[in-house]
Amino acid sequence: MKKTYQIYASSIEGAGSDIAEQEFNFDWGIIPEGEYEMSWSLMSSANKISADLSQIESVPTKIEINVPFMTDRYEVTAVGVNAGYAVSSTVAGFIHFYDGPLHTGHVMRQYKAVYSDNAPVIVRGKPSGNKFIVRCVNELTLGTMQEYTLVITFKSLC
Repeated sequence: MKKTYQIYASSIEGAGSDIAEQEFNFDWGIIPEGEYEMSWSLMSSANKISADLSQIESVPTKIEINVPFMTDRYEVTAVGVNAGYAVSSTVAGFIHFYDGPLHTGHVMRQYKAVYSDNAPVIVRGKPSGNKFIVRCVNELTLGTMQEYTLVITFKSLC
């Protein structure tokens, strides 16, 4: 029987010194061995930022979701011993920003990604351990994203 599992993670419940990297506790033993389609969505709180800052920090943010059985995802690197080669990656996709209308020199900015924004990732194997790590990779964006809620969905393919 195909089954779906959902994990809700709030950045304020994670362990980490800032929003750039959060570690969450989770008992992976509840998900049986198998093959799953992993998809995700994210929504941040809306934050007031200056119009000038919104122009400087208007770039997408890459998100990495490191679960203990993620496979078949690769990223070409430009630096180090693997420069120019595809190496194993935990990149799950991109988070997009949305600015509200300009109001007295400020905008309200919110970050989000819905399931259809990024392709699902196939994960295989027996999940183990008791944590997963979420990294938001973009130095500019991190000053304007204060907190988020992430929903990760695992849909059984077998």
